Amino acid sequence: MIAHRQNYNANKSLDGQGLACPVREENLMIRPLILKTTPLNIRTARVVAVLAALTFSLTAMAQDEPSLEVVTVNDQPYTLNLVGNIINQLPDNIRQQPVDAYYDSIIDDIIDTKLSADAARQSGLAEKPLLKEIATRAFERVLAEAWLNDELNRRITDDMIAQRYSDLIADTESRTETKASHILVDNEAAALAVITRLDQGEDFAAIAKEVSTGPSGPNGGELGYFRRGDMVPSFELASFNLDVGTYTKTPVQTRFGWHVIQVSDRRVADAPLLAEVEDELRSSLSVKIIGTIINDLRANANIKRLSLDEVRAAEKTRQSGN
Repeated sequence: MIAHRQNYNANKSLDGQGLACPVREENLMIRPLILKTTPLNIRTARVVAVLAALTFSLTAMAQDEPSLEVVTVNDQPYTLNLVGNIINQLPDNIRQQPVDAYYDSIIDDIIDTKLSADAARQSGLAEKPLLKEIATRAFERVLAEAWLNDELNRRITDDMIAQRYSDLIADTESRTETKASHILVDNEAAALAVITRLDQGEDFAAIAKEVSTGPSGPNGGELGYFRRGDMVPSFELASFNLDVGTYTKTPVQTRFGWHVIQVSDRRVADAPLLAEVEDELRSSLSVKIIGTIINDLRANANIKRLSLDEVRAAEKTRQSGN
């Protein structure tokens, strides 16, 4: 997230009422970075998000260079490259510790996994069709991630990053911030009464301190600056449609109650430096490129699939024949 932008979440809202929208964790990009991209359908977007997240967890997945053999189990060697890949997939709080703290545990896990897998083969478990299918799926997933990672490294250029940064800088709308205050009451009649008092010249902050039920009431209803997407939709729409120095002439309803909103300022925040957003720009490009790759692969593939209704019908037929 860009450093100068406040990071709101479900536990921290602008007014303690949840007016701020929670940060969307499944999205690898901040909002300005995904403007002007071609929308993907839901299926592709879901696949792209998963693959992009997994792809960026890889570093040496596809390396072919010789690597030091750090452990051998039943004549099967395991290399330092593998250990490095395992480390890269550990949670941040573990990776931030010295390697000495977890190196032996990784080696022990490699040993125990190999020994258990050998025992499974001896028991005949490795010949079970479902287990074979699961193992094939796991290998194909690793192979797909490595290939996609290589494709991204090949396709994403410095010029593409520079162009995406230029687009971001030019997009002042996404950096526009509104400073507003609000008075929150329980019903429309009370909100209309507040508007009448404002029309008669009473001070907004004074009324907020008197009648607002929101936690910002004692502060005169002040919410500070926020951007599009930070507030619930109806509140955001009303706030950004107001001219500076005006208030809503009709009450705005949200799930929290009825609001009277006053806008006191509007500004365009400074653009971030390239170094601050380069990772997000790369992620944005990756999502778009992976989406294109997946769509192209599907367009040239021979795919036969059953719908869920067809699966249910087939299973029903199969079970009735038993």
